[in-house]
Amino acid sequence: MASETAAEPVTVAASLPVVAVVVAGDIADPAIEDAARLFMRHLVDTMARFDDLLVVKTPGTALRPEDGADYVLTLNTARAGDKIEGFVRLSAAKDGRIVWTTSGERSLAALGDGSELREMAQRLAIRLVQPYGILHADLRLATLPPATSCIYQALNVRRHMRAEDHLAARNCLDALIARDPEFHPAWSHLALLTADEYASGLNVRSGSPLDRLLAAAVNAVRLAPVSARAHQAMMEAQFLRGMTEEALKSGREALARNPYDPDIMADLGARYVQLDRAAEGLPLLERAVALSIGRPSWYDIYLFLAAHLTGADKLAETQAALIKSDETPLGLIGRAVASAAADDRVDLAEVLRLLGQVEPLFALDARLYLTRKGFSPAASDRILAAIGQIGLQPR
Repeated sequence: MASETAAEPVTVAASLPVVAVVVAGDIADPAIEDAARLFMRHLVDTMARFDDLLVVKTPGTALRPEDGADYVLTLNTARAGDKIEGFVRLSAAKDGRIVWTTSGERSLAALGDGSELREMAQRLAIRLVQPYGILHADLRLATLPPATSCIYQALNVRRHMRAEDHLAARNCLDALIARDPEFHPAWSHLALLTADEYASGLNVRSGSPLDRLLAAAVNAVRLAPVSARAHQAMMEAQFLRGMTEEALKSGREALARNPYDPDIMADLGARYVQLDRAAEGLPLLERAVALSIGRPSWYDIYLFLAAHLTGADKLAETQAALIKSDETPLGLIGRAVASAAADDRVDLAEVLRLLGQVEPLFALDARLYLTRKGFSPAASDRILAAIGQIGLQPR
């Protein structure tokens, strides 16, 4: 009799959510078919830039694109006189659950040169697949495969900056990399979490976090040299090591590879603010805020600082109202600057008291604290001088 042996465990390669993009039905009108196909090409091109968050699948094989997909994005079109109507639906592939729908119409004449179709497709794709977008919101409620769960846990850390979330996401990524060291999104997001470990003191490990950050970023770029997120991770690693020009070059490379990602725009814009080059960061932050509805609060905080430092008073006032209740350390710094600008001594004193509680280093040595967060001496001086306008001397 053959002896019974234990089966070898099957290791499943790490993967990301798959979104199939489908143009529904046969389109008889050549003008509508051309418009629909062009729209889909721009949609797919934009979505595919977010290569650390999803995989895009299109017709082109013998199999139906829905096969093996987690979501199906369906485009339906119809003609109404001289107009074309479009209906887009995102649904779950397994059970057909409708996740999100939208519709619109345009005149065929307006779509003649293709530029409006391109802009419409890009806006739609950004809403769907950006960090903190529609797909992300649905995935937060789902039971996810390990790889997908790790990546989206790591994204949520950057939204809320809670120590317990950071630890859980980092442990998840560590285990994922141990199983599949070639899975490049894990290295990119591990690098970003390590940047938070250094700059915000979250779950500090032994050894140099800056060395571990650089190693993770190098692995990400090595495995995926065309990935925008990998170059964003490299920007963080270089910036925190004081390699500012190299960091800005990596940030611009990330943005060139995915000019549609609000998180990269905001991250690069924030680096310019920290280098006291707020005029260069302001348009990036404005666009990031405009594109990202479910954005983390740090987008708005850096936009406030950029507006304040460039003298865009009306925008600064609008942004100050948005961060009025923010109690993150960065939010409290922004609120302190806003209170000082508004000559509100009572609120300034309260904000500084809260900041001293959550970040004792700021109360001991505010300049050192800002340096640790990545602010240049020039930017730190301006922030501390703004606060010092009402009796608090820069430290």
